[in-house]
This record gives sequence, structure tokens and C-alpha cells, in this order.
Amino acid sequence: MIKQVIIIVISFFVGFWSASAGNSIIHTEIRGAGQPMILIHGMACSADVWDDVAAYYEDRYELHLVNISGFGNGESIEATHVLKAIRDEIIEYSKSRGLHKPIVMGHSMGGFLSLWAAAEAPGVFGKIISVDGLPYFPVLAMPGITPETAGPIVEMMQNNMRNSTPEAARAQQEMMIATMIGDPEKRTTVLEMGMQSNPDVIARAMGEMYTTDIRNQVSAIDIPVLALGSWYGYRQWGVTKESASAGYLTQFDPIPNAIFKMAETALHFIFYDDPDWFFKVVDGFLVEK
Repeated sequence: MIKQVIIIVISFFVGFWSASAGNSIIHTEIRGAGQPMILIHGMACSADVWDDVAAYYEDRYELHLVNISGFGNGESIEATHVLKAIRDEIIEYSKSRGLHKPIVMGHSMGGFLSLWAAAEAPGVFGKIISVDGLPYFPVLAMPGITPETAGPIVEMMQNNMRNSTPEAARAQQEMMIATMIGDPEKRTTVLEMGMQSNPDVIARAMGEMYTTDIRNQVSAIDIPVLALGSWYGYRQWGVTKESASAGYLTQFDPIPNAIFKMAETALHFIFYDDPDWFFKVVDGFLVEK
């Protein structure tokens, strides 16, 4: 039971532009002026999750807030591999818009995507900020898991997500979000994003987070990376700051120019729970040459 709860919890893990005509997956809202910064939301969220971060940075950066089809909206995605398609559109977006070395900040799934995009497209991006996103997050809760052995877990999870009633889905998401966000008002905001998401898209993307392992690819990332982690929400299952940090460092150490910082008491949505610490650390990273 504990393992199942952990699996569920950590899984959750103005201009307008469409990535490609007809079958676009990402759409962006552009705010502010300055060096470009692409912001990628996490699982079952929308770009609105970045509202506080955008308000803080839009006077210094040109923000490209990514909204993904099926996340916080009912749109569908036809691509065979959801996450790979999102990754490719983010890379193409950066190139087609002529963005010069944009910073990419992603939360959870968005952090994973930012790392994957940087590994796949050397020279396109300038810096990466991964907010509680990892090259392969399932191994934190289940040491030894691989994409090959994750099949039964993925099948169980996807069946549950696709067959849940709206009432059951809301109750489950409320339980998850309570371990991820401390502020009750923010919990409600994120809950509604999840309830508005397309269940099939989220189920597919969730499954792919278990079956897509990029740990052997991230050593190709040749730009500075800031990785932020959290542990406090999992302490009831015996997780300590030290044990969590060791798990994160194992995955980020192969990146030549990566810096890792662990939040003290913030939950998974670090920018909600400890904004002062979050902005201090991120600002310090952004000004480094």
C-alpha cells in the first residue's frame, strides 16, 4: 500500500503560437521582454501554474509559457509517444522562433522534458532549470525499476486513471496534491487543472514517465543545469533529506555542469511552498556566466 501511494504521489509529478498547424501539441503565451525563458509545466497542470514565477521574471525576461494539449484542458494528442512529441515541438519552437540560447525552466515532468530536450539538441538552449524533475524519477521510490520492468505498474496506473469516476478521480487527486503543496488555495488551483485535463493524455504521459529513462543521455548536456529537489513531502515514508539527496545526485552527477540544491521544507511545488528560497537560488544561477 505504501509503495502504491508513493507511486501515485511522485508521479503527479501576451502572444499566442501553435507549434505546427493542425496537430500542434504545444501553444505558448509570450510575456515580458529580455532574454528568452521557456517555462514548461508539470503533469496535469497548465501554464497557469507559473503565474507567480512569471510575475517575478517578466520585467527582465521574455517568457514563453508553454501550454500542452490535454494538460489543464480537454484536448487530445494523436502522437504515438506523447513526451517525445512534446520534446520535439519544444526544440522546433526554439529554432523556428529564432530564440537565442533560451533558458528552459521545467517543473516535474517539465523538468524531465527540459533535460531531454537539452540532451537531444546541443547548442539550442542556454541554461536548464529542473524544478523537481529527474532523468528517471521512478527509481527514487523503487530502486532497481527499469522501463522494461515497469509494465505492470503502468498498466495498473493507466487502468485506474481511465476507469475512475470523476468523483473518485477528484478524491485521488486531492490526496496526491495534499502531499505536494502546502498552501490550501494553491492546492485547489492545481486540483482544478487536473480535473480539466484529458484523462487519456495524462494516463499515456504518466506511463511514459515510467518507460522513458534518459539517465544514459544526460551526460551529453553541455550547458549549465540547476536541479532543485524536494524531500519533505515523503518523510512519513522514511525519506530523509540525506537519502533523497543521494538519489538526486546519482542522476545529476553525470551532467558535467550541473548544480543540485535540495529544498529544506518545501513540497513538490517548490515555487509555491518556499518562493523566497526558490527565487534566491534561481536568481543566483541565472546571473552566473
